[in-house]
Amino acid sequence: MKNYKIIFLMLLTMMGQQLMAQTEVKKPKEAFELFFGTFVNNDETALNKLNDYLRPTVEGQNAYQVDFKETSKEMINGSVENFLAAFPKATASACKKEAEEYFIAMFGNFKTGKLTFKNVKVVPNEYVKDEKIAEISYSVSFLVPSKLTSGPKGDLSKIKAEELKKYLVQAAQDFKNADKTVTADQSFNLYEMKVGDKIYYWNGSPDEIVSNLTDFYFESFGANE
Repeated sequence: MKNYKIIFLMLLTMMGQQLMAQTEVKKPKEAFELFFGTFVNNDETALNKLNDYLRPTVEGQNAYQVDFKETSKEMINGSVENFLAAFPKATASACKKEAEEYFIAMFGNFKTGKLTFKNVKVVPNEYVKDEKIAEISYSVSFLVPSKLTSGPKGDLSKIKAEELKKYLVQAAQDFKNADKTVTADQSFNLYEMKVGDKIYYWNGSPDEIVSNLTDFYFESFGANE
């Protein structure tokens, strides 16, 4: 009987060691900071740390390969092209540089959004047995112009380069001198992933962090009519 007790205690000890050995590599809050820094702030350091963190979950590969300079350039070029398409070709050609600076300033204020945590709660995942979900409640603050210069009025196909250029220069300056803080309350889930004795937190659609903020940001500033 004594031997059975010893074996039972040994089993309990081994089980306890296994349970204790399953540790979080990062707390959910720390993991989310990396996702936010990568996808909202486009921070290269955050991207590298996020890839380092998730590497064991993707067979030693980089989970995300992003060239922020290239993607930013493509986004600016696309925005400039779409914006200038409404104006005469000569006007558009003469104002391309000012249009680029306008969108750089606009998108720049979005990328400097500041994260504030409100609550982090880890709950059981009702769809996956023995796994958990980290429910992240947070807010994001942006600087925007309290009054944004009105765009050119009238028939856009007849707008002169001087008029459009004047507007773009002033509007870019409005964003550079942004004097109003707007804040959006958000929520996002990170899902527990177990690799060996380690616990990671991830979400397969981190771009939702950005898409959930986009409408709010662009609706938070308006023209000074």
